[in-house]
Amino acid sequence: MLMDFIYDHVGYISIFLLFFLMVLSVPVFVSMGLAAFAAALLIEDPFLVFRNFINIAWQGASIFELVALPLFIFTGTIMQRTDAGRDLFEVTKAWTGSIPNSLGVATIAACGIFAAISGSSVATAATVGLVAIPLLLEEGYGERRAGGFVAGGGTLGIIIPPSIPLILYGVITETSIGQLFIGGVVPGIIMMSLFTLYVVLSRPRVMVTHTISLEERLAITRRSLGVVLLPVVIIVAIYTGVFTPTEVGALSVLYVCALGFVQKKLSFADLKAAAVVATGATTMLFMLIVFGQYFAHFLTFEQVPQAIAATIIENASGIWAVTLMILAYIVLGMFLESAAMLLISIPIFFPVAEQLGMDPIVFGIFAAISMEIAQISPPIGVNLFTIHGISKIELWKLARGALPFLLIQIGMLYLVYLVPEVVLWLPGSMK
Repeated sequence: MLMDFIYDHVGYISIFLLFFLMVLSVPVFVSMGLAAFAAALLIEDPFLVFRNFINIAWQGASIFELVALPLFIFTGTIMQRTDAGRDLFEVTKAWTGSIPNSLGVATIAACGIFAAISGSSVATAATVGLVAIPLLLEEGYGERRAGGFVAGGGTLGIIIPPSIPLILYGVITETSIGQLFIGGVVPGIIMMSLFTLYVVLSRPRVMVTHTISLEERLAITRRSLGVVLLPVVIIVAIYTGVFTPTEVGALSVLYVCALGFVQKKLSFADLKAAAVVATGATTMLFMLIVFGQYFAHFLTFEQVPQAIAATIIENASGIWAVTLMILAYIVLGMFLESAAMLLISIPIFFPVAEQLGMDPIVFGIFAAISMEIAQISPPIGVNLFTIHGISKIELWKLARGALPFLLIQIGMLYLVYLVPEVVLWLPGSMK
């Protein structure tokens, strides 16, 4: 009787083990591997379980598209070493002029540009935050808004290409990474525009006149033109089909290295330090990918995602099913960082999205925006902890400051579902 129950529910047992291990503070990648491995031992021969684990782990680590991950991570770490955040902020500050809350607008714009270089939300928040937060506090924005602007703006690193979560999603679902990148452009621009609109309208308004001539603005822009042009180069190269995303990653590394050496902002010691940091981040991601692939394979073999999808569709359809997914993502985002949340949730929710008729590219952008919510959802929001670490602003103030951006992102999730053309239009015109 007990064995029959175990055979029928072993997939759900693995999910219970996963969350039980995470509650015990076991690292997420270890929790995923152990949960699936232990559950498999309940119903299969140990030798077969071990062989399957080795085979799936090898297949998960040897996917060619994953080569893009370390390349874009390395690009971001090099840019941090060359003080690119300060250059970008100087450019955006020069052009925002004296509009209401102009320094806040400059912060969002700098986050958007750096996001299109690094592909990382945390790197964006940390790099721009180091420069922007002291100036925002000096001009009287207050800790809540200063930290909130950077935390919210930093999330753009997940949706504006190149995006590390979109690479992971493309690998998991076998969706074109190039089309996912281009699919994130229009939603990214819309979201950045909504963030900017909120910042302009937020109160109390700060009106500080930055007297700067057109000649000075052009001079500042020329000094940082190499950094500002890189996002354009990346997007155009992928859109035109001249380079694959992996090749663009290699091109980005060469570009930022050449730029750093020419501007004398990068030394070989800096390059080595950036490589060490990038290697550590890449190793962590690859461990998550390998064990996440094994966990997802086990769930799929046990028909768990299909069963969950059928249950959701039977009890809710259309906008209500989407609402259930959004709520699930908000809850998961409170306790998991974005990469882990992606690897756990996609095998479960991808079949639901298929049942709802969502295009894989549309759901990829939907998932990426959900990852953004995770970055600023207390108590585990990684962006909040990152900004707390560099500014010492209290976490509850950061969470309050980031709340309007979180609400905008939830609205964007409904927009992506209801108007999929905002995602599909640009990929549909790719060469």
